[in-house]
Amino acid sequence: MYRILSVTAVALGLSFGWSLPVGAQPDAENSPAESAAASASEGDAESAATEAVEVSIESAEEPKSDVKIGRDTRASTMRAYQAALKKRRLGTSAKLNRQLLQESISRVEQHLNSGRTDEAVGDLVYLIEDKRFEPFAKFDEGRAALFLLGDTLGRSGALGPARGYLLPLLTSKKLDTWYRRAVRSLVDLGLATDHGAMMLDDLKGVPGDAPKELTGDVAYLAGRVAEAGGDEKRALKRYASVSLVSRFWAQATYRSALIRVAKKQFKQGEQLFCKVADPKKTPKLAPLYGGTKFFQIRDLSRLGLGRVAHEQYRFGDSRYYYYLVPADSERFPEALYESATSRYEAKDYRGARDLLDELTAFEDHVYADEVQVFAAYLDLAMCEFPAADKKLRGFIEEYEPARDAARKLAKDPGALRELVEAIRASTDPAEAGTGLSAAEARALGGLLRVEADYSKKAQRLAQLDHQLSGLRRSMTELDDVGRRLATPKELRPRSDEALAGSELERLDVASAQLREVRSLLRALEQNQTAANKKKTSELRTALAKLETRQRNLKSHVQAAATKSGAKGKDLPALVGQDRERASALYAEGRQLRRQLILDQETLAREALGRLDLRLSRLLRRARLGRIETVLGKKRALEVEIDALSQGFLPRGAVDSLDAARYLQPDEEYWPFDGEDWADEYVGGEGLR
Repeated sequence: MYRILSVTAVALGLSFGWSLPVGAQPDAENSPAESAAASASEGDAESAATEAVEVSIESAEEPKSDVKIGRDTRASTMRAYQAALKKRRLGTSAKLNRQLLQESISRVEQHLNSGRTDEAVGDLVYLIEDKRFEPFAKFDEGRAALFLLGDTLGRSGALGPARGYLLPLLTSKKLDTWYRRAVRSLVDLGLATDHGAMMLDDLKGVPGDAPKELTGDVAYLAGRVAEAGGDEKRALKRYASVSLVSRFWAQATYRSALIRVAKKQFKQGEQLFCKVADPKKTPKLAPLYGGTKFFQIRDLSRLGLGRVAHEQYRFGDSRYYYYLVPADSERFPEALYESATSRYEAKDYRGARDLLDELTAFEDHVYADEVQVFAAYLDLAMCEFPAADKKLRGFIEEYEPARDAARKLAKDPGALRELVEAIRASTDPAEAGTGLSAAEARALGGLLRVEADYSKKAQRLAQLDHQLSGLRRSMTELDDVGRRLATPKELRPRSDEALAGSELERLDVASAQLREVRSLLRALEQNQTAANKKKTSELRTALAKLETRQRNLKSHVQAAATKSGAKGKDLPALVGQDRERASALYAEGRQLRRQLILDQETLAREALGRLDLRLSRLLRRARLGRIETVLGKKRALEVEIDALSQGFLPRGAVDSLDAARYLQPDEEYWPFDGEDWADEYVGGEGLR
């Protein structure tokens, strides 16, 4: 029973971040870090919870750094459950000792390693918020449990409770393992979210004589916050104070170099890049403390050196720096392309051709379209006009239909929605009913998947879907628990609800089926004839009625689910209150999901617009290149005619006089090695 309730309570809290609204004061009992706060009344707690849901929903759409997140661990719900379970004699009565605590932590770590985060958090919350845990809170086992819970909640997105469990670890004067790990976790959360300033404020208590790896982490976070706020001078100062033994030394040095280069201070920026890029200038312990991230930063630093040299027209230096990027680096295609551009500007066309040939060996890279036009312009520079014209014609034939398809899709909201839905469902875009060819649909789908802003929004939508799925499961479990508490002696088959699902789940399935029907109907309309046009119109009308009915049923089910439940502190009342809150959260989550889908479609339309502009630019360059090939061919003919008029044969004609040209595979040619008579070739002067 306790596991179901604890996991359910955690699922409710994790759904949208557990963040407190601005100005809301957390209950002293719920927040170990603020023990002096006055305890709120039951009505205030309910209103605060309602406001917290609203703030968390709004902030989930677009996180902002100025949104305040409290430190409330929301432990009152679990303590109320424990009191109710104890009243019914359903709680744990065994005494807790350090051995049992170690075993519990070991089980939690196994859950985390296997990806069972909800169960791990549920077990930790039930353990920590039990009165039996209080005597062990200052022991290593207790501090380990607090860190595990706070760190796991933070990585799951629940920043408020994470702070509530991590900050008490920083009140100790002893800088033990859990103190250091809590500081590292808060720094990581500040870097991974838009709340770096808030996390930096939490870390003000870290003493100046703390280990250098801790002060270096805090200094790097301070530099990132200052840089995000536009205070580059302060950011440089903070980055410079990052110790060599910090895991962020390479990142701090690299970002300092970026700031210098942005200010046109190329010499200082190049020196900073060299500290990371050159093994001779890099401190020996830096790769050890930096881990695998260090070598990624080293590759970026070498690219930075190449770009600085390229900017200053030092093409030899830029080629050397780009060459230092290893072949197994994810930045290697980028280094090859930029090195090829530098060799082209240096008029080393053969070197640029060799680099492009090496780049084309990679199947997937972001320069696939640029490379084709670039290679054609290399042929133009080397006077290979037929080869250049062939490449440019191939580029136009390949990418002009893609450009037209992007324009068509951006103007058709229905087709764009079908493509976005296919990408979200990880199905084949060619079967989405967009009206495009299979190749065009797959190409545009692949483009949207790698689009940075779109993929970020898609990731957030996937996380929300995962949370809503867990919330639906929690609602089902709460209903099951409520029925058991109402009639404890009644037996029911457990498979009914699991097989049929809740009403909302069945409506979601119906919605997916209606989308599939709409997609099939769209494909039918594209290939319809005048004879079946009336039938198609009737199907469209029937589909619209079904969609309206499905929306009305969902609104009715959601309204029925959000009716007021029982009030009180006994177990059935607590379950009813959680069920009511879960329904409200689910309704808010569905609303947020609709908004995210609209934002995703907007981003997809913007991405297609950028693709249109990019391909239009490249197509214009390709057409201009074809004009250059025609002019080049014309100029080559003029040079050849001028040579003939002066008595010089073209190279092809000279080669045709070579006897070795006509040898058979089984023949061998021995060139004449004797003496020529002066009058032997009278009249043939100037032909060679």
